[in-house]
Amino acid sequence: MDLLSEASSGSRVLIARHISADKSPPETNNAINSTMLCHSYSNHPDFASYYAALNPYAWILWGCGLVVLISILTLYFITLRAAMRHYRGYINHVAVVLSVYPIVAAGAFIAIIVPRFRIPAEAISQQTVTIALYHFFCLVIAECGGVEQLIRSTGGAELETRTLPCCCWPCCIIPRPKIRKKSLAGLHYLVLQMPIIQAIIYVLILTLWVEDFNLYNRNFIYFQPFVAGSILPGMWGVVMCVRMALTVGHNPKPRFFAIQLVLIIVKVQVGMAKALAEVINAPCLVKIHPVVFGSMVQNCVMMVEMLLISLWAWRLYRNPPGKDLNNEPKEKSNSTLDDNIRSIEVRSIKEGIDNKTFNNNVEVDD
Repeated sequence: MDLLSEASSGSRVLIARHISADKSPPETNNAINSTMLCHSYSNHPDFASYYAALNPYAWILWGCGLVVLISILTLYFITLRAAMRHYRGYINHVAVVLSVYPIVAAGAFIAIIVPRFRIPAEAISQQTVTIALYHFFCLVIAECGGVEQLIRSTGGAELETRTLPCCCWPCCIIPRPKIRKKSLAGLHYLVLQMPIIQAIIYVLILTLWVEDFNLYNRNFIYFQPFVAGSILPGMWGVVMCVRMALTVGHNPKPRFFAIQLVLIIVKVQVGMAKALAEVINAPCLVKIHPVVFGSMVQNCVMMVEMLLISLWAWRLYRNPPGKDLNNEPKEKSNSTLDDNIRSIEVRSIKEGIDNKTFNNNVEVDD
């Protein structure tokens, strides 16, 4: 074979002898290729690439988010105005507690627009919830009349320490102290440490994030025991305070549950969304990393959840403190039943008087 003549005759494709030129190579799985392509994108994208990947749906998504955020802000002012009729003496605590919903929603909305803001949004949301829990603790004490009045109302009762989340088993060895100034001061510091410790932890986390995003990813997990070690005792203190308020005739449990839901959303739900985005190999819908896409979806869901909880908070705070909405029909029915029984008793007494008068008249006629 003349190599020079073969080379001058034109371009040719050289293939191995065991591969036929008539057969094409097998097609690979497009879904797997798509997923691998998605993971090749940056999980910390800039705004330009993020906007190009979402276009033309970006403006629709942002417009809907803006409508939800405006609705939550409107509900905040409506609820605060309605609460002033019943919480005028401690409206500052109510304003801080209710502000958790628009602040968390605003952080989620900014993270939907600017994906690199999702880490500061998480920090702001969690810090806001811990501050709201502390002010809710102060609100419950104020509703009970203050520390002095609360001690007098309990009559030397014991503080219930066997509650969630730290001590709920029958074998709990934590003592039950008397409800006094010393025990209430310890309860106050137990709740107060929560926003302070969380602020210190998230300052360190944000410092790592600003320095190097990969450094933040590698070390974020090591901060979680300290976060849990601060939140769980703080929640324990708030639960003990709510139990104490129930013993003196107040019922702040529905309002406490409304704040607990926000803490579960910003801590547990966000963490589950991150873990699922890393584990599940979903098909690549848009040209962004699965973690970024999962964070976007989770923030959208969070905004809707804040809207629903804001509606529930408006229903709770427009009523007097401690008034349970679920017991209103029962109270009304019980009062109606008492009125009916009382009217029957009055009617029977009148009939007895009339019968006695009739018998007397009969005796006189005889």
